[in-house]
Amino acid sequence: MLRSQVGISKCKDYDRVEEAVRSSVELIGGIGSVVLPGQKVVVKPNLLCAAPPEAAITTHPAVVEAVVKLVVEAGGRP
Repeated sequence: MLRSQVGISKCKDYDRVEEAVRSSVELIGGIGSVVLPGQKVVVKPNLLCAAPPEAAITTHPAVVEAVVKLVVEAGGRP
């Protein structure tokens, strides 16, 4: 049976999202534990409806950008 892991890091503002995302991913073993070089990776943000990032209805673009950056650094293809 597969078990899900969750890493949580505090982030006080969106200027520090990349740092928090990196920290959270490190808590579950690092990006290399889930992304292999050359692997296609789907990054699926939560998209409930069209709304500006400030409305906090969808995944903030800074979070998506940070995740994509990690995938690319690991050699994945987002």
